[in-house]
Order: sequence, then structure tokens, then C-alpha cells
Amino acid sequence: MELSEKLWGVALLGTVFLAVMAFGASDLGVAALFSFLHAALLALLLATSSWARRDLRRLKDWKASAILFAILMAAVLWPLTPWGPGGPHPAWSYLPKTVGSLTLDRSALVLNVVQFLGLACLFVTGRIMGLSEARARWFLRAAVFAVGAYAAAAFLDQVSVRRAARLTATLLSPNSAATVLGGGLLLSLGLMTHRFRRNGGLINWRNPDLMTVLAASASAALAVALLLTASRGGIAAVLIGGALFLIWETLSQRHQIRASVILGSIAAVLLIAALILRSADGVAERLNAAARDADLRAMIFSVHWEAFRATPWSGFGLGAFPTVNQLVMTRETLPALFDVRAVHNLYLQWLEEGGVVGSMAMLALFLWLAWPILKGGFRSDTAGIWCRATLCAAVAFLIHGITDFGLQVPAIQALATMILGVVGGMVAGRRGAREALKAPEWPVSVATGGAMVVGLVALLVAAPLIAGKAGADLADWPTAPADALARAVEIGLAKPDPSVKQLRRLDRLSTRELAMRPASGAAWLRRAAVDVALDRNADADLALQRSFAVSPLQTSLFTRRTLFAYENWDRLSRSSRDQTIYQMQAEWRRRPARRQFVAMANSLHNPAGRVGMALQITALQFEPKSPLN
Repeated sequence: MELSEKLWGVALLGTVFLAVMAFGASDLGVAALFSFLHAALLALLLATSSWARRDLRRLKDWKASAILFAILMAAVLWPLTPWGPGGPHPAWSYLPKTVGSLTLDRSALVLNVVQFLGLACLFVTGRIMGLSEARARWFLRAAVFAVGAYAAAAFLDQVSVRRAARLTATLLSPNSAATVLGGGLLLSLGLMTHRFRRNGGLINWRNPDLMTVLAASASAALAVALLLTASRGGIAAVLIGGALFLIWETLSQRHQIRASVILGSIAAVLLIAALILRSADGVAERLNAAARDADLRAMIFSVHWEAFRATPWSGFGLGAFPTVNQLVMTRETLPALFDVRAVHNLYLQWLEEGGVVGSMAMLALFLWLAWPILKGGFRSDTAGIWCRATLCAAVAFLIHGITDFGLQVPAIQALATMILGVVGGMVAGRRGAREALKAPEWPVSVATGGAMVVGLVALLVAAPLIAGKAGADLADWPTAPADALARAVEIGLAKPDPSVKQLRRLDRLSTRELAMRPASGAAWLRRAAVDVALDRNADADLALQRSFAVSPLQTSLFTRRTLFAYENWDRLSRSSRDQTIYQMQAEWRRRPARRQFVAMANSLHNPAGRVGMALQITALQFEPKSPLN
């Protein structure tokens, strides 16, 4: 294998693991930046490597994949239009001069589409890498060792630095960490099986080679780190995936191993796993709390199932979950919904955001890409082992998706896409060397040009977000997402005595933000603050009312919105005051610490607002305790 091919493999693997290290690339700006990197990697690979261009021309099944992906893009872009059952969402009526959409958040949808395009570039790169079986085997071994080293580093960090109750590694959630570690463990199981076969069975492991030692070490590190996540769903999904792999692998060698060995091996694995789970304090505690968590999850699922039923065909648009969650929140559901970042069910969230049409398009594309790997799983060679391990890891991911959102984390999506691309390349239909020489050149040109376009678009939307974090301001760019506009408005409002020119700019940026997401309570609150700064009190009062209308009980907005309302108490309408009191009552019943309310009242500068809030606190103190306390 040429050194250049290994270097490109390292670049591909490094790009994905950089996303994992960057807190899962969950931040919008970071996710868009990695979409740019995925596209740039494909463009550079095709522009500089003759073997990559040759292998891309050898692919046979790319047309159907491209058509299915185009259908998926059309399905998820559909909510940007106003044409669908029921027409635009009612929130767009707040902006009579703006053409509405089926989606609630155009900015989030566009960012998700850019992310999908970046993943498509990453998949094509993985497919090219996997077209050479020797190259694919080297890459997959490197991937197992990389995720094993990641698990070892996470373990050392957990026991020596963080010492938290649950291991999260560099990700924001222990359950997301379990998704990555569990998938890596199943791939390492595939590598262990390959080494087992190559070494002639267990008896020859008394003098293992370096590769075998590394594979066993990676598996051990991954298993320990997985247990430290204490993820009930993640561990259960990996057990199911591991049992499936063991059954499948044993049956693939049925002419060599008796059925009793099959059943004994499965029983041994499940027994050991059960014993480990019973003896692991963290997992045991989590299992004991399963009933309570199940009730909360059931409430989340019920509320968002009803939201899906409100617009079943198109959905609310990809990335619209936070907005929908605030729209549907009530006093009864507040304890379950106030701090959730996802539905905790991959399939329900896809239905809610992408609708039936988008979900079916995604399912069709996944099944098409997984079908060659499934067929390859019935082979008895090395490629068959990797196909089985990959599909069992996919099964674990999908099972865990019933109760969690790991596959919605950008870095985990990238990791899964990369592995599917490489393993799919091992078993993909391909042309012979002579036939490839006669194949047209235009697919290479289209792929290169497409990657360059995707990279440019991703860079244009990522730059304002990244610049804002670095202290710069690119909010005036026409490609600036809503979050970049929001950050610029908040920074401008925080400046003492802004000039008229600065206020006009904030007015313009706020208008642009609302034109992207009119159902954002925070966006309407910023609009109200800008109107107050421009002495437009009536407009400010209306904006505040709309902020409450689209997110009446948004906990993350409570402090800022309540302080704004009481600072302008004598200029608000009765409706705005009632809505402010309504949320304050809900938060008072939810929060056990009451000193923060007194601190909020003492921080007010408006005498009318300070007296009004003090009276409200006094009235709440005499209320009987609620079951929510």
C-alpha cells in the first residue's frame, strides 16, 4: 500500500475523531465547520490522488445512492416552502410581510442540510477508502485502535481528574459516550474474531502477536469505559448487538463448530454481562431509577407524539425540536420538558422534524446503503467479519436510539457514516480495471465540484458562528445563521449608551433573525429589548407578548424575560403582566430555592417593577404547596 493512501486514511480518521473530541461537534458553528472539513477532505483527495479518482470510477452503484440522497434532500428541504397540508405555521402570521414556511426555524433546517451534505462527502471518501480491501482492513484496524485509545484516555480522565458519577469522555452526555464506546467495542469484537481465526483458535493465543495484544487491549478498555458510563440503554443495546454478532459469526462457521458450542458461548457472554451489571454500583443505581425515568420519558414521548400528529407529513423541519418543545410546554409537562435537548427517541424526533415523507426517505437511503453490507455479512472471509461487526454495531446504535439521541450528535453521525462508507466499499459492486479505464470522467468532476460547493456553503454559514465565539462580528454577512445574529444583538444591547446607528443595526439584525425563526421566544425578547432602546414602547410590549405566546414557560428564558418585564412594568399592557406572572408562578412551584426570586427583585432599578415583584413573591409565599415542589 502506498504511503499516500495511509496518510489519507489517517486524515479521514483524524477529522472524525477531532469532531468527537470537540464535545461531539454539538455546537452549531463547530458542526458546520466540520461539514466544511469533510467536504474539503473529499475535494483534496480527488484533486491530488490518482488512485482515488480511479477507484471512484470503479463504483457501480453510485447512481441509485445519489438518487435516494437527492430524494432525501428534497424531502427535508420541503418544509422551507409554504406549500403543504395546513399551509405555513401560524407563527409566521406575526410577520405579515414575510413569506411563511412549514418549518418553524429556517436557520436550523439549513444548518442541518449543510451537515447532511458534509456527511455525504464523508461517506464518499469512506467508500473510496474501502474499495481496496487491504486499505479497508488497515483503516478499520486503525479505527478500532483509535477508539480504544480514546476509551483508555477517557477512563484515566474519569478516575484521576473528573471523578464524576458517570463517564462522559469528551461528549456532553454519558449516553452519547456509551453509543461511541459500544460501537467501538463491537468493531473490536470483529477484530478479535479475525485474529482468533488467523491464529488458528484459542490454543495458539498463548503466544499472541502484537496485533492480537492491541485488539484485546482495545476491547478491554472499551468494555470498562462503557460500564463507567452507567448507560442502561447503551449497555443493553451493546449486549444485544454482541449476542447477535456471536450467533451470526458462529453460524457462519457452522461446518467447524458444534451447536452446543454456539449456545454455550452465547450463554457465557450473557451470564458474564449479567454478573457485571449486577456488581457495577453505578449501573445498578441507574437500573433502580429506571421506573422514575420511564415515567418522564413517557411524558416526553406523549407530548411530542401529539406534536407530530399536528403536522405528520412534512414535520416541523429538521432542528426545530427546541422550538416545538417550548411551544407545547404546559404547567403539567414542565417538570419533564423544561431542560430536555431531544425527544430521547431517534424515531419520534425524526417523525416530528422530518415528517413521514422525510423519515421514509431516510429509511430508504439507509436500507439501500446497508443492503450490500448485509449480503457481505454472509461471506466467510475477513470482509464478512467486518460486515457482521458493522451491522451489529448499527443494530446497537438503532436500539439505543429508542431511548436516547446519540445518533443525532454530529460527531457520532460522522463516525457511523465513515464506517458504513468504508465497510460498504469493501463489498460494493465495482468495475474491473479495464472497464474502469473506459468509464466516463464526469462522475469524478461532479464529485469534486460538488464537494467544493458544499465546502464553500459550509464555510459561509460556519464563519459568522465561529467568529462570534472568537470575539469578531460577521453578523452582517447575508449567510449568517440566526444564532450569529442573536449573539450580535445581545452584545450590542449590552453596550452602554449605544448610538442611533448602532441601534438601527440591531433593529435590522433582529428583524433578520425573526424572519428565520418567528417561533423563538428568545428572538422576540431581543426584539422587545431593541424596541425599548428605540423608545418604541408599544412595539416592545407586543414583542414581549409574542415571546410569551410562542414559549410561555421557557425556563432558560425565565430570568432574562422576567427582569425585562419588571424593569418595564409601568409600560406594559395587562396581558404582558399576566403572562409574566403566569410564568413566575410556574417557576416558583418548580424551583425549591426561593432566594433567587428575592435576589431578582432586589436587582431591579424600576421602583414600580420592584414593588410589583415583591408583592408577587409575598402572594406566592402564602400559596399552599404544589405537588410539583
